[in-house]
Amino acid sequence: MFGKSAVRFGALALSAVLLSGCGFLFETRAERATRNSPDFKSGYEDGCATANSQGTDYGRRTTRDDLLYRTSKPYRAGWAAGVSSCQSNLSQDQPGAPQRSPIPDVNPGR
Repeated sequence: MFGKSAVRFGALALSAVLLSGCGFLFETRAERATRNSPDFKSGYEDGCATANSQGTDYGRRTTRDDLLYRTSKPYRAGWAAGVSSCQSNLSQDQPGAPQRSPIPDVNPGR
């Protein structure tokens, strides 16, 4: 039905697809070093504080060290990660936000 070359090609293609997903699961040394740097951690804290202040008073205040933001790539990455992570956590607690539950709502909208 299938020739040996077709089976080999299929196995090779399947292996390539499976291994390409590993790039998303495992971080490089450089990424790990960035995430563990003091600037990244400081940026993450400031980004999370920004998201929290925006979530509580619905304003657009930012907590950010502008000099570090302009000059430090780890700080910028940490700040963005902090805002993103903390905003998604806040959106679950906001009034009117859809509630996430494993049990379906039998009366949606009430």
